[in-house]
Amino acid sequence: QDTVMGLQAVVSTQSTGGKFGSKFVTVCISGNESNTIEMFAYQVSNQCMALVRDNILLPAREHPGLAYIKHSTAEQYVPDVFFREKDEYGNVVTKEARPLPVEYLLLQLPTGTPKDGHRPLLPGGVSQPKFPTVNRESLDMEVFKRYYRAQPDDFFLESLSDMNVLFFLHTNDTLSFADNLAEICAAIVAGDRETAQNFKESATWATLEQILAVDTVLTHSNGNTWSCSICTLINDSGKTMCEACGTPKQ
Repeated sequence: QDTVMGLQAVVSTQSTGGKFGSKFVTVCISGNESNTIEMFAYQVSNQCMALVRDNILLPAREHPGLAYIKHSTAEQYVPDVFFREKDEYGNVVTKEARPLPVEYLLLQLPTGTPKDGHRPLLPGGVSQPKFPTVNRESLDMEVFKRYYRAQPDDFFLESLSDMNVLFFLHTNDTLSFADNLAEICAAIVAGDRETAQNFKESATWATLEQILAVDTVLTHSNGNTWSCSICTLINDSGKTMCEACGTPKQ
């Protein structure tokens, strides 16, 4: 994992090297003593990534729970690496990392699964398009237009069955749906396609359809900032790639 994480490093302007950390996570799924399925997720630390990058960390073949720091050679200088642990008397002592317990290099992460992970499938078995998470300032009607146009006509109820979509409809500055949200949510909970269809034929939604029919282009820059086309993060105009996901500026 340490090698893969190094290849998938996150772009960061706050780091002197231009990259810091990684979003790569390893998840192990196994049975436990209770005869149920349990998941364990972890990442290696940035220190481990640096040790692997500099080719000074070795695995202990006969002890999977241990690693070993190389000794210096004529071709490569290896600085001393230390770690701290408590001895049998409870004192914190510093030890040389030869060997080094692997647990010092791992970060445990919380894991979980949704109670209902099923998402409706479109005709042909294609997964339903997902609306972006509504925590970015750049979300506008053009983003909703692309999402809505990707939905088949008979999937109107499913297209609204997304908390991010409902939140966008409630908070957007173009057209208010505050008076309709209770009706929409009730139809979604009950799976009432007839009510959803009646809402689709209402004057409010007809106004939205007229707005979406206008041929607009999503503005990625306002002079001082630009919006990432992938994660929608607002970046400074001087950045050539997104600080969050590394996507080049368009």
